[in-house]
Amino acid sequence: MPFQSLFAATQDLTEAAKALSQLDPRPTAAALNAARERLLDAMRVHTLTKDRLLLATLRESDDCAHQAMARRTTEQDLEWRQRTLDHCAAWTLRKILADPHGHRAAAQRLLRLCERRAAHQEQLLLPMAEEALQQRPLAA
Repeated sequence: MPFQSLFAATQDLTEAAKALSQLDPRPTAAALNAARERLLDAMRVHTLTKDRLLLATLRESDDCAHQAMARRTTEQDLEWRQRTLDHCAAWTLRKILADPHGHRAAAQRLLRLCERRAAHQEQLLLPMAEEALQQRPLAA
């Protein structure tokens, strides 16, 4: 299946977001950094894989709706990454220790956003990419 690596990257990303949301309420600096690095690494791999397998297919399509979806998804993914970076900057270890419940709620919002992006990918992008692949002219 051509999208198997995307499914694996999506699962890794969701698991990394879940791990951050389930982090010990009083984490060590090392545990916090490891959870964040895991999330950001998973996000990087997922973004590259999605771009290579889905978005490139949509960008190369002759269908302007496919091209528009690729642009919109890229913009949304950049916003998602920025929100994740903003979360990491806002929730310093000191702030987490002072408000562990607030951090958990914020991390759970990131997880829900990750889950919504995965659903968007599965329900909209994958079918569009498959459609674009079917519309490609066969090589001579």
